[in-house]
Amino acid sequence: MNLHIVPDNTFINAFYDNLEELGLLHENRIIVRTNHKNLLAVSRKLPFAPLYSSQFAALVGDSFQYQKVFIHYFTPLLYRWVAQHRFRELNWMVWGGDLYNLPQLDHLCYEPITLAEYIKKNLSFKKLLYDLKVWAIHAPFKNKAYASVDYVLTWMKQEYEFAQQHLPIKSDFKFFFYENQFPYDKLDAFRQKTTNREKLSLVIGNSGSPANNHLDVINFLEKHRVKADLLIPVSYGDKRYISFLKKELRYSYGNVEFVERYMKFEEYLEFLSNADALVMNTIRPQGYGNILMMLYMGKPVFFNERNISLPDLTRYEISWQPLRELVSFTRTGGDVLASNSDAVINLFSHDRLLAAYRKLF
Repeated sequence: MNLHIVPDNTFINAFYDNLEELGLLHENRIIVRTNHKNLLAVSRKLPFAPLYSSQFAALVGDSFQYQKVFIHYFTPLLYRWVAQHRFRELNWMVWGGDLYNLPQLDHLCYEPITLAEYIKKNLSFKKLLYDLKVWAIHAPFKNKAYASVDYVLTWMKQEYEFAQQHLPIKSDFKFFFYENQFPYDKLDAFRQKTTNREKLSLVIGNSGSPANNHLDVINFLEKHRVKADLLIPVSYGDKRYISFLKKELRYSYGNVEFVERYMKFEEYLEFLSNADALVMNTIRPQGYGNILMMLYMGKPVFFNERNISLPDLTRYEISWQPLRELVSFTRTGGDVLASNSDAVINLFSHDRLLAAYRKLF
């Protein structure tokens, strides 16, 4: 029997369904850690309880009884719990926020303008309280907790190496990915769709998250006089940061539209396919739902060259463009971008996911 400690998140629904498809539910126990009285995002009937409650302890029982324990989203709040338990094998399923948003690593995700003009000037009192709580209650257990981890699970070898470099872990790597909740066949009608607008249309980032480094990329486009209309998705994210962007962000060579409305899946596909490119100025891997959809549709995705996921995209023969090439970008793609559809399917197909599940669970 394996144990999975998971957050109350919609990704767990697909994870549950995949285990069910393979007939592995009876070998894998899933417990949701949440302080809420009801599950909010997980729609499956799973046991749940606050992490450090007696109810949670009763649900888990002896952690050493499980063949493998998988922690999905290993936040600092789990340090103390991990350090105080024994495991035959402990696995960390990386979600991104549990790595790049760590207090000692968060600053590495920002480019200079965003760091100076927003991050350092807009310290969140809520975040400060969270960091203080982590430092006082959980941080003393950090080293022991990370030392307990046997395997780091992610589809990015570079992400694993980033964790190895910055955290006190000596774990091995295992390939795993959470399935994106969109069917690739619905994207086929949008592949290689072109537009005839005089001016380029660029989607900038994936959300109202400062890690998108909006100010820096707009400064780059402004400096190089790139004529384009900019679409900035902000339907979710940091509300304070979104308000800051609306107030401070200006662009001289095209219109700026903050896309705030929630769209149904088909409408969102239309929105992405009508754009000429996606621009991701993130250093940390982020927004891969948008990235994979654009790549599959044969649209170019321009990356910050410091983005941690790029060596893996290259290794899997997925074509990407560096941000600097936006200066000379025109609406051409051809066979190179078209080949991304097959590369994305080869890497993230449902069959490959099921094969990974059979090995892991």
